[in-house]
Amino acid sequence: MRFPTKTKPWEHQVRAFEFAKDKDAAMLALEMGCGKSLVTLALLNHWDCQRILIVCPLSVVGVWNREFDRHVPGDFVVHPLNKGTVTKRMNEMKSFVRLAKARGAAAVVTINYDSYWRAPMRAAIEGLGFDAVVYDECHRLKTAGGKSSVFASKLRDIIPKRLGLTGTPMPHSPRDIYAQFRALDTSVFGKSKNRFELKYCIKGGYQGHQIVGYQNQDEMKKNLDKLSIRVTKEEALDLPEQTHVQREFSLGSDCLEKYKSMESNFFAEVETGEVNAANAMVKLLRLQQITSGFLKDDDGNTAQLGDGKKDLLAAILEDIPVEKPVVVFCRFRQDLEAVRDVAHKLGRVHGEISGSQRDLTDHSTMPDSIQMMGVQIQSGGVGIDLTAASIAVYYSIGFSLGDFDQSLSRLHRPGQRHPVTFYHLVATDTVDVKVYKALEQRKNVVDAILNMEV
Repeated sequence: MRFPTKTKPWEHQVRAFEFAKDKDAAMLALEMGCGKSLVTLALLNHWDCQRILIVCPLSVVGVWNREFDRHVPGDFVVHPLNKGTVTKRMNEMKSFVRLAKARGAAAVVTINYDSYWRAPMRAAIEGLGFDAVVYDECHRLKTAGGKSSVFASKLRDIIPKRLGLTGTPMPHSPRDIYAQFRALDTSVFGKSKNRFELKYCIKGGYQGHQIVGYQNQDEMKKNLDKLSIRVTKEEALDLPEQTHVQREFSLGSDCLEKYKSMESNFFAEVETGEVNAANAMVKLLRLQQITSGFLKDDDGNTAQLGDGKKDLLAAILEDIPVEKPVVVFCRFRQDLEAVRDVAHKLGRVHGEISGSQRDLTDHSTMPDSIQMMGVQIQSGGVGIDLTAASIAVYYSIGFSLGDFDQSLSRLHRPGQRHPVTFYHLVATDTVDVKVYKALEQRKNVVDAILNMEV
């Protein structure tokens, strides 16, 4: 049958669609960059879903509307619930669903994992008659006793169509799969966590309650394959060589206040003193600093304003297996320090390439021992080989198209054995978006922004 999207799919996406289209529940375990979203939209369109709930990490709540606009020919309207109290968002959701029905459009609600299970939102979700639920990064449901996971298991018996999307179905161990499948379909692993562990886990340690190993893994995989389709980048031979993903976050109130003041008045006041921008070029620099959560006053003192970008980096890394090394490009020294803090918090071995530090081998390659490398973008240029990693994050970026191209080439170059995924962290409705758009369009960044071309 015809693939029901405007965008032409890759062969492995067609295969995933065919696998899931006649099922009530399925897990699309496609690695990052393999296009889980397009398969999801094709399935929702094929099923003629009219009320759709998408549960996802907070940083992704505002992304899905662009995916629908780009790929789906049907009449879908998308409403992200990412601002205000739970009660305010619940009322927004009810009004939105009613309005969509009156317009004859399919209503898509996107909400984060930490909100959808809370009262009074949960009762509204149970009563609105959703006919499909999508759990984006569904490994967030892996803790069987967690409130988010428990509520998902309740929705299983209420919402007819259920999809789980993840590139890392078992981020820590085979035990992670149980609660995810409990949310999708209990016919595979049942409703009892104890029974699941008895069958697939080996227990020992103190009083025999600790899991010390796993058993019956061939049987487990056979059961997994009933509802799950796995595609890795290595298997997806039709993937492009590089994929760019934009992830957004909203500035906190303090950051937003300073941002608007600097944007309008070339001036901002912080705890450590005053900040003045002498010209438009300096103003752009200051605005970038604010989106990174800090600002230097006129005396050179640094004021900390917020952790929005830092928290977004941590959230993305939580969905990347620790054995996959990650490169994080930064413009500012303070950003490199933020990257180091996140690495230490997540227990990842950290390295740095900057004007004062070069954690490289004698051949200027990334050491096997480093799991997360912070790279000052001006220092990570010619002669450095970072092909040990196939995932990079742009935490912040300068205005030089040449520096940007050089940084891309540190990973995407001869010697790279895997397709590369580049994440771009941007603060919503700020200079971050404009800089990324100008680079994407191969424009001179400063000219494009100052001349209002982006």
